[in-house]
Amino acid sequence: MYCDGCGTPFNSGTIYCTSCGKRLMAAAPAAAPAAAMAARAAAGDGRVRRNINIVAGFWLANGILRLMGVAWWLIFRRLVFDRGWPFGNWEPGFRSLVWGGMFSAGIFLAVFGVIHLLLAWGLYERQPWARMLGIVVACLALIRIPFGTALGIYTLWVLASESSGREYDAMAGVGGRVNAAGYSA
Repeated sequence: MYCDGCGTPFNSGTIYCTSCGKRLMAAAPAAAPAAAMAARAAAGDGRVRRNINIVAGFWLANGILRLMGVAWWLIFRRLVFDRGWPFGNWEPGFRSLVWGGMFSAGIFLAVFGVIHLLLAWGLYERQPWARMLGIVVACLALIRIPFGTALGIYTLWVLASESSGREYDAMAGVGGRVNAAGYSA
């Protein structure tokens, strides 16, 4: 092929003439980046693949720290309220009120610690349910300023977008969405 302006030969795919600088291809370069961007958007931007293990590691550390908090509550209870194991003496008074509050806080911490560990395991193993659990737990973590908020925002940034959902589903091996009308058990 030859340039229209100066007649210099050029290879296919060349955009500008090396001799006179005339634009050789007008429509092809605009279509190529658009096609590449569409293919990249369809495949996902790789955000989940790059960050999923980091997110899972943070949730694992958070779950371990929560369970360590439960152990601290139990040790503190044993040191301060040494009236028997595991529930103590439930006579009316300030001590039993404080002990009941500590017991409830320990149960609350333990439940969320186990949920965080379950989430970390699900993300490491690419379980299909782990993405939705991660989004829900991240939303709940937003109120724990500052570390829970940071972890919640990071988790939502990695898992919440639609392209992240497609990418996670591809990583988890989910073939596609189940059509509720055509689904039979």
